[in-house]
Amino acid sequence: MALANDGKHLTLPHAIQEFRMNLGFLPTLWAESGDFVLVDDVLFAIKALSQLHRPHADVLFITTKDLKHLVFDNIEPWGWDKAVRQTLADAGISADSLPSDEHLAYIRHLSDRKHTAEALVQLRDGVERMTCGESMRCTSVEEVYDQLHRHGKIVIKAPWSSSGRGVRYAEKSMDKPMTGWINKTIAKQGGIMTEPYYKKVKDFALEFYSHGDGRTDYCGMSVFITNKSSYAGNLIATEEEKMAEICRLLPKELINDTILRLSSYLGKSEFGRYRGPLGVDMMAVAKADGRGFLLHPCVEINVRRTMGHVANAFRPEPTEPQRLMHIVHDVNYKLKFDNIDNHFVKVI
Repeated sequence: MALANDGKHLTLPHAIQEFRMNLGFLPTLWAESGDFVLVDDVLFAIKALSQLHRPHADVLFITTKDLKHLVFDNIEPWGWDKAVRQTLADAGISADSLPSDEHLAYIRHLSDRKHTAEALVQLRDGVERMTCGESMRCTSVEEVYDQLHRHGKIVIKAPWSSSGRGVRYAEKSMDKPMTGWINKTIAKQGGIMTEPYYKKVKDFALEFYSHGDGRTDYCGMSVFITNKSSYAGNLIATEEEKMAEICRLLPKELINDTILRLSSYLGKSEFGRYRGPLGVDMMAVAKADGRGFLLHPCVEINVRRTMGHVANAFRPEPTEPQRLMHIVHDVNYKLKFDNIDNHFVKVI
């Protein structure tokens, strides 16, 4: 939302403000002991963390009022944008410690969904028969109609959106509200992305850390579930178990090859100057004839930390049961861990 708005100030919907306050303790799961963790309410964060019953770093919770009194050498938000920088600047953080306008524009540029089109060309080269996926940037409703007529059913995505927001589906025709949304999105964001609709069987992602000098480390696989394009939960399991689940659908050699291709692409492309966590969403897709599955190797590139990175902060032992990490809303938003069986990924 902040990247789409691209302004210094952003008024968040009440539900998202509540979400941020309730789950402000999350960085304790990947922080180092001695780190500061910025939260909206220190007492609430302490209480919420005490109810998690999971290993975490020994951190000090702080609020924006504390920032000007502290000394630190690095700031790691979930993701950088103008609104985050302005919040920190208003709290007294010096401009030297914050990213420049140029760097923020660079991160916003990388977060544009148009980059999936270029990545797909690189990731599918030579393995087209084992993979699927194409993406087209449109700058008019007429171009969107052309894609709809070509494919019959398409997914339409705003260049900047998150967790299912800014995603629409069209089949055979588009009504007036749909075309209105497309025109509005093109006017505000300069274009809109269209993709063929695929019969998704399973979501997963590959998580990375980019050092900003062309080096990109692979951090592990994320196997997750969605509800109408919105994030709904992550599998907590060993890397071997997660790979085995996905390999019920796709060849292990193809996944390993994709990891190598992505590491190379992220290091040598425009992404090579980015420093921080990122993740690439993928999916296993049923073939049109129903005989097997294809890999869609780049549904989206998330230039920020992801819930997959959060899930991978846990390092379960092989003897531990698999769990589903998900967020529920009762009186407050809570992070829960439920036991599941060994068939998180089911062949449909």
